[in-house]
Amino acid sequence: MILLKAEQIASWYKFSLKHSGYREIYGFCRDLWKDLVRRGNRAVPPGFLARFIELYLSVPVGVKNKSVSTDQLEDQYLELIRRAPGADRLEGIFIISGADRDPVLAQPILVQLIDRLPAFRHKALVFSESDFEKSFEVENPANAGFNMSEALQLIYKSSIEEFAQKNFSFDADDIFEIGHPQLFSRAADRLFYRRMVNAMHGLSTWTRSIFTLKEESSWVVAKYGEPQVLPLGGYDELTNKGTISSLVPSELAYMDESMDFDLFDYKFIENRLMYFKRDSGAVFRIRRDIRIKLRLSEFFEHEKHLGLLFAWCFNFAGKLIETLVKDMVNVFIELDGFVPSSLKDACRFFGHFLDEKKLSDRICLRAKDFTTSETMELRPEAQIWLFAEEPEESNDNSIFIELQFPQSDEFAAYETSEQYRILGGLINDSIERMVKHDQGGWS
Repeated sequence: MILLKAEQIASWYKFSLKHSGYREIYGFCRDLWKDLVRRGNRAVPPGFLARFIELYLSVPVGVKNKSVSTDQLEDQYLELIRRAPGADRLEGIFIISGADRDPVLAQPILVQLIDRLPAFRHKALVFSESDFEKSFEVENPANAGFNMSEALQLIYKSSIEEFAQKNFSFDADDIFEIGHPQLFSRAADRLFYRRMVNAMHGLSTWTRSIFTLKEESSWVVAKYGEPQVLPLGGYDELTNKGTISSLVPSELAYMDESMDFDLFDYKFIENRLMYFKRDSGAVFRIRRDIRIKLRLSEFFEHEKHLGLLFAWCFNFAGKLIETLVKDMVNVFIELDGFVPSSLKDACRFFGHFLDEKKLSDRICLRAKDFTTSETMELRPEAQIWLFAEEPEESNDNSIFIELQFPQSDEFAAYETSEQYRILGGLINDSIERMVKHDQGGWS
């Protein structure tokens, strides 16, 4: 194996830029290319990377030559990426996050994108890290020592073929990962997430049941209910205050596009537009704190099982919140017993995952000196439910529902689909026993 020298690496760099229509690229683009190379993607053409970035950023990435790229394979590959299923959602990720105008915000998103593409490969592009760093000090590089134009063609052909063979697309999980790069700074986090999300999808097939709640007893409403005034029923009267969604449609007739300032604008400024006002009334939302307490065993030392556990916890908590949607529900997941070696990392990731899902104020995970929320606590005025193997003598106020998460060798031997069925059924059975629990009315 022959390693390229610093002068040869510099020659390849400048040739690729010129081939793609650039005289030079700006620092953020060059730094991204250097980062990709250091991480092992040594054959990614810097000129291609610049053109790829231009698909999503509204700021220039470099200084272009008067003659632009005429490489049909490069154009074809960029077009394949742009038109891949799911790719239409990528532009929105950049715009919503502001990354389309900020290269610093864009870099981790771009790395996520590049990592998903077929790897760029060419046998001639092999070099040491020290020579790679020295290459940026070379002003007038010599020939690269190989046919660079031919190398580019082989790189693109190989990537296009692999792209087609894989039926490449950006699925929903890809979009989530790309849009939340801060969650996946480590490769281990992405692997754990994939295991967890695959289990979530599998469990969701078995947790589609809809539960009918009993009418609350008056004492439960009196003790745990919190009155709130909400709009109820139909329209009650007209008013000059409201939101655009309740604007009386006839008010739109005052708009005149031929005028800079029309009668609609005047009425809006003077608060003379008419809005519908809806009936309002008081409803009671019950404060409920739900504890899911699980004792772990050596079963969860296997990271696959740990991903399954966290997927189950998330699905169970989400289903509880969905079932009790009219109430003020907080869910506390408590893990004790055996401490798997990957538990702390899994908990840390799960906490970030809850943040991204906007559920960190509804779901709290606690395990071995770790908590995903420092502010969530059991509320003294809330009704407390405990899902666990056995009741707690120290907490007589909890309503106990027996729950055991399977951790046997027999369960581990089941096919994945059968594990999903069993765990989905456990969620359904637990919630059904909860809603059927009787304490003089549902409580």
